[in-house]
Amino acid sequence: MPTRSRRPTATLPDLAPGVTLVDVDDELGVTPVQALLLDRVLGADGSAFWVDGANGANTSRLRELAPADRVLDRVEVARGFTAHQHTSLLDRLVGRLAARESPSVVVATGLDGMYRAADVDRELAEQLFIRAIASVARVARVHDVPVIVTRCREDDFSRPLRRAATTHLQCQETPFGPRFEDASGETETLVYHTEDGWMQTTLAYWREVLEHRARMHESATVARTTATPGMQ
Repeated sequence: MPTRSRRPTATLPDLAPGVTLVDVDDELGVTPVQALLLDRVLGADGSAFWVDGANGANTSRLRELAPADRVLDRVEVARGFTAHQHTSLLDRLVGRLAARESPSVVVATGLDGMYRAADVDRELAEQLFIRAIASVARVARVHDVPVIVTRCREDDFSRPLRRAATTHLQCQETPFGPRFEDASGETETLVYHTEDGWMQTTLAYWREVLEHRARMHESATVARTTATPGMQ
């Protein structure tokens, strides 16, 4: 697919502290969430933690998106393959963060995925799922940081996750590319723009956005350093 286009306007949603539920069109996969994670790492101190429950933590794609390998030094990824493993990972994360500095962001993709599996009965699955939601909400509250969560399906089972989220974003595929939109309809973030009608691949777009954001963050850091008086 041709990739010739005007440089896109590099805008991504500003994530407020709290739990942010992001529903992403299937066609886009996990890439928009990865872009949000990397953007937060670029603009904030502290490590990022990604706990995956839907086998979507593609680290190869994450490396392709990162504007520099050093950015990935602050990203830790863990996967749970059963409901009990997933709950244990979130419990361990809560305990680990209690003994260290606050993270820049926490991501939990497919938070409901493992609790839909057949290895636990329905009642226990619901209990474990509520416990998982409580864990991510506690991280957001105690550390005052954004926690990005996604779900495998929107239904009665995942409704408690929607209720726990303070923000609900939708990332949709449009004829012009991906777009983030606040589910409340109050705000909309266009993240793709061309003037000549040419399309470009989603991965190429997100990478260009993140490279642009990296330059913005580096310029801001240099400006703050230059403005700081030296020690006498």
